[in-house]
Amino acid sequence: MDRASDPTRSVVERPWLLGLKSFASGNPASVAQDSDSSLPPDTMGLALSGEGVRGAAFCLGVVQALARSGWLRHVDYLSTVSGGGYTGAFLGRYFDSYRGRPAEPDLAPGVVQDRVARGLVDPNSEPIDWLRRHSNYLAPGGARDEAVNLSEFLRSLLSVYLVLGIFFLAVFGALNAIGYGPLGAPKLGPLAEKLAVLLPISRHLPTSDSGPWVILAEAATWLALVPLMLAYWLISRNEPDSLSSPILLAVALVAGGLLLATGSPLATTVLLSAVLWSIGAWVSARREEGPADPFHPYRRVLAREHLNRRLAFWLSVTISLLVLTLVDAIGRWLARGMLGSGSTFGHIALAIIASGAIVLVLALILRGIDRWIVRRIRVVASLDRSYLWALATFLLGAMPALVMLSFLSHSLYGAGETYAQGLTVTVLAAILSLLLGTRECIPLLNQTGSIATQAGRLSRTFLGATNTSRRVHPEGQDVTRPILGDDVPFDRYHPERAGGPLHLINCSLNETFDISSFRSRGDRQAENLAVGPAGMSTSPSWHALWRVTEPPVGSLDPAEHEAPDPFLSRRAGPILAEPLDLEDWVAISGSLSGPRPSHRLEPRLPRFPSLVFARSGYWWDSGLDAGDRLDTPIKGGLVSRIGAGLARLFRSQTLLLSELTGRFGGPWSRHWYLTNGANFEGTGAYELLRRRIPFLILCDATNDPQHLGANLARLVRLARVDLGAEVTEADPDVNALTSQGVPTEVIPHLGSLADLLSPEHEPARRHATLLQVRYPEAPPQTLNDPWQARRQSWILYLKATETGDEPVDVRGYAATHPDFPDETLTNPSSDEPQWESYRRLGEHIGGHLFLPVRSSSH
Repeated sequence: MDRASDPTRSVVERPWLLGLKSFASGNPASVAQDSDSSLPPDTMGLALSGEGVRGAAFCLGVVQALARSGWLRHVDYLSTVSGGGYTGAFLGRYFDSYRGRPAEPDLAPGVVQDRVARGLVDPNSEPIDWLRRHSNYLAPGGARDEAVNLSEFLRSLLSVYLVLGIFFLAVFGALNAIGYGPLGAPKLGPLAEKLAVLLPISRHLPTSDSGPWVILAEAATWLALVPLMLAYWLISRNEPDSLSSPILLAVALVAGGLLLATGSPLATTVLLSAVLWSIGAWVSARREEGPADPFHPYRRVLAREHLNRRLAFWLSVTISLLVLTLVDAIGRWLARGMLGSGSTFGHIALAIIASGAIVLVLALILRGIDRWIVRRIRVVASLDRSYLWALATFLLGAMPALVMLSFLSHSLYGAGETYAQGLTVTVLAAILSLLLGTRECIPLLNQTGSIATQAGRLSRTFLGATNTSRRVHPEGQDVTRPILGDDVPFDRYHPERAGGPLHLINCSLNETFDISSFRSRGDRQAENLAVGPAGMSTSPSWHALWRVTEPPVGSLDPAEHEAPDPFLSRRAGPILAEPLDLEDWVAISGSLSGPRPSHRLEPRLPRFPSLVFARSGYWWDSGLDAGDRLDTPIKGGLVSRIGAGLARLFRSQTLLLSELTGRFGGPWSRHWYLTNGANFEGTGAYELLRRRIPFLILCDATNDPQHLGANLARLVRLARVDLGAEVTEADPDVNALTSQGVPTEVIPHLGSLADLLSPEHEPARRHATLLQVRYPEAPPQTLNDPWQARRQSWILYLKATETGDEPVDVRGYAATHPDFPDETLTNPSSDEPQWESYRRLGEHIGGHLFLPVRSSSH
């Protein structure tokens, strides 16, 4: 007999969690109870987290235990992340589906709550039976499904190479149009000779081997890189808006001596450029934010900082140009070799196809290497090989493709012999790049990533389980076929209106560099993005509300009016953000890990993941360009304006390059790169703590093979840093728990965190613990805010652990799978024993903790 249905167990009026006493006063943990705008003192939230189908199965077992005990009707907020979102969306759609049934005689919340609870606990109910039979479709196996997975990977790979390939073909072609055309260096005569004096490296290269790339790289070196290093010393330490006279005189003497000795004006050109960069730094310091006092030392510090930033930018540009110089040299050599041997364009086309096949094979090899590394995570987790891996990925993934494009461009120009043909293809490639770069083409990029496929599968399994249309449709039992009613637009998803919880879906908004300084961020490279029926939130204090009464769908209004805030617009009216369906948001929240997660246990992903893996993020259109946001913290300048203009012309290419290099600007650009919510916080409880929910049930099914508790530790750290809240363990002593209101039947099943986080390869001693959250005192300006006035919360923390008290079938599965319940996700497929073992483990843990409450059915 299941303990949750044992008639000898105590039956109480409401969940014992809601009766826990205040930490200090002994009163119920509530504040501002007389305020209509405050959360009720018995508000309870449920956080579901887990990885993949296995985490979803565990969370389902916990939800079934909540339903059997009568606790589920008391859950007001549901916050989900990653695989926990699959079960959360299933539960939300279960409630929400009753609102869409026109023949439903009674939609009173209590009635719907009872019906959902009965369906959840009945093992033969159609929704539960559907999940048991078809949940493995979300991560399928078998020859047919592997073919689908391979086609998804190829489609994603080709989208990257096609969009960027046409773009770089246009770039290579444009420079070849200059090199082979009337403006080419060999055809300028005396002017070319004078210009060559300023390019001592390029002029000594054979004419047939030099091209525009090497000229640009050398020009950037002598006109920007070296002068900027020199300008740092020319800035005066004592006089405002001036140069250091002794250093300027010394450099001028050296430049004059070189001019007399060699006859080359290169040294004087470098000196003149350094003087101009120095003057520009003083002008920028004075114009932007320098103090009124010209002798203030901050002005000198600011001027040097401008020089440092410009030096870093031009150093990156020069290195990129040198890499492209090497690529172009190899491509030119290959083209001349083939053309010189009498090869036809058909031979060249075959060579390009063969090169493409080689690139694909190298990409598959890198993908296999990555999987091999992940399987041996414990060996390499402590080694930082990210830069070596990035270099290898570039050399094997990007370099061959760029060489192939350079080779194609030189072949089209016939090394200068078929100039018209090359120019025609270049113009055509430029036009295609402009068309593919429009904002309207960005959805095509999203559709070629893994999220589109995952969303469809999610809709047919976890959302389709409650779709009544599947029971009458002739093909409704075919899980591979989409049926009307599986999914729902997010603006029409309201389980809370049918007696269910208000559902918050957590995604990660990637922000790998600071938009104001363009410096890479350290540990935290993403912010949380919570999407719910009322609106969305990101970062600790930025919120926007959906306009539910006015079209178009997806309109947002900022909740605050103090800049900087990414939801504040310079334009009048609401923000017209991209509307998504429920399946899309849940698929994003539970997607594969995106580029360069900052805190996960596995080694960092490569800097060019989309070259060798299925693309796993989603570019969401927030509705506002950077220039449309009020008080955007972006430094202006000519280079920035030129870059922003090019980015608008080639949006798709810019987004793909950002994805390839792992550089994301967060909420300040128009398109936000969204990935798995666990890349920010893996438990889903962050948003509930931000709202200061009085009582929380945290279901943690995240993968933790070494029993480190990293996800809980991150939640505790984020709560302290972002919310000023301290999360501590409750005293596990029996008398202390009894005095707080914990029933005597539950106390033996609660332990300390040390009981849950046992040494590796040893069973845990407990499945759950109680945590206390203390919030800081409300700021003076928010004293009337009842949410800010709340000072404490209780967390009942459940962790997927094995203690040895599990049912016999679960222990039998664990005996044959030593990593249970932390099996690696390298092989994501799920079978019935695995699904049932994880589900039963969650139900077993909840059965010990959730004492039955009296039914209040109508």
